[in-house]
Formats: sequence, structure tokens, C-alpha cells
Amino acid sequence: MTNNKTYILGERALVIEIAQSTLTPQQQNKLFALHTWMREQKVFIDIVPAKTTITGYLMHSQDPEFWLEQMQVAWENIEPQEFKPTTHEIITHYGGQYGPDLEEVAQLLTLSAAQVIELHSSCTYQVKFLGFLPGFAYLGDLDKQLQLPRLASPRTHVPKGSVAIAEDLTAIYPSESPGGWRLIGHTSTNLFDHQLDTPSIFQPGDIVKFIPSKESAC
Repeated sequence: MTNNKTYILGERALVIEIAQSTLTPQQQNKLFALHTWMREQKVFIDIVPAKTTITGYLMHSQDPEFWLEQMQVAWENIEPQEFKPTTHEIITHYGGQYGPDLEEVAQLLTLSAAQVIELHSSCTYQVKFLGFLPGFAYLGDLDKQLQLPRLASPRTHVPKGSVAIAEDLTAIYPSESPGGWRLIGHTSTNLFDHQLDTPSIFQPGDIVKFIPSKESAC
């Protein structure tokens, strides 16, 4: 597959852009496999996959043309099945003080709280990309029965560990922040530690499974 663009931004940012608005599952796995390959090269200070692009920021500005060519060669030769995602099971406390929006979500969707929990926790999700906050993973795809728009008025304070939904995605807030997603649960799993070599426990392409805790409101 060579239907892409490659270019350099500034002195250190190297970009591969897939010339499609939506990637096939095979292309998505190729992009995740390329992300893994780039991490193994130890020449990038940061690697940022997005919906249809991947950008690598070189530690040093020498040889950007060489590394851009290497990225292109790697993309052309990587097979989708080379990508081996890590699976994460996240113990989640749903509803009550842990998920203040669960009851409203259930009412808007004409479901019970137990049905919302069942639908949310019965799926497996893939990390589409990271952004917004360090360690914040956009997880898809949310069951169509659970899809709602974001809150009309975002909260000024969302607790660390909040499990939330918005549109066709779900996510966990890795740190306290403002936010407009609907909060249905909470986890005590620490998602980001800046002292680790790989600070975020979630990497693009990883699989996430939510496990309801005994304390969940049903």
C-alpha cells in the first residue's frame, strides 16, 4: 500500500499521512505496527499516531530525510498481522458516586442502569489514538445503543480515573481535568506515570476490556 504522503515539518517532525478519510482494519493495524517499529528505533523523542497519520519527532535534527525514507520503507513492508496488541482489563466501579451521569444516560437511552453497564462492559475496545491529556486514550467503537453527544456544558472538574462516554467513543481520564464526556464509572488503575520509560500503559492499538466491580450500581 503506497497511497500516502510523506513530509517533514520543521527540522524534526516526520509525517506519514494515509490519503483516506477512514482506514481499513488492515491499514489501521499497519499503522499500529509502524508505531511499534518506530519505538524500537530509539531515535524519536515522541511518536503521535492519529486517525490517518503518524508523526515521529526526532531526538536530533540530523538525517530527517533518511528517517522519513525508513518510515516509508517500513510502512510498505510491514504486514498487518505483525501487530500484536496488549490486552488490558480495567476494573470499573459503575454508577453512584463513581459514575454521576449513569442514571441520566440510562434515561436518555431508555435503558436501565444495569443495561448500560452490561452494554459498556460486554464490548472490547481498541485504543485508536492518544491525545487531549497525557495517557488519555480514545477507545472505540462504542455500542450504537450507548452513543450520545457530549455534555452541552463541560464540567470544570473531572476526577482522575473517571470512565466516560461521548459519541462513538469511551475513555478514562488519566488525571484530573475539565471535560465534557458523560461519566458512567471510575477506575483506580493508574494510566500514566511520567517516571516510567513508557509513561502511558495504553499504546495505540491495545485492547481494553472494562470489568464491573462488585460495588457497581446495578
